[in-house]
Amino acid sequence: MGTESDQYPAHLSSSATVAAATTAAAARGGGGRGGGGGGHAASAELERILADESVPSAARLARAAPVELRLLVALAAPAVAVYMINYAMSMSTRIICGQLGTLELAAASLGNVGIQVFAYGLMVRHANYYT
Repeated sequence: MGTESDQYPAHLSSSATVAAATTAAAARGGGGRGGGGGGHAASAELERILADESVPSAARLARAAPVELRLLVALAAPAVAVYMINYAMSMSTRIICGQLGTLELAAASLGNVGIQVFAYGLMVRHANYYT
């Protein structure tokens, strides 16, 4: 059990440090939705809210939830859009091929699953390449 600076990294050592970093980011123009650092500004805002121990835990949670939700939606929205488009394409293919016959429907379903597995493999490989 050392001092606060021994236990935590410098950027997490106190709420004053977080407030100073937030002020510096705002001075550089990195804050808000219009600038290029909107995600970092929201993250700094979240850190500032959670680091303020003068506010009760329930109030901090209530203030942090919308900020966290905004960050999660920004990350999840593209994935949700891709899954919805993929599902709609798959469903429309099956509806059209179902009108042709059972053999055609089976062939289209197998082909669609094969393409999805191939695309998932590319996505995983691409993600592993950059990590």
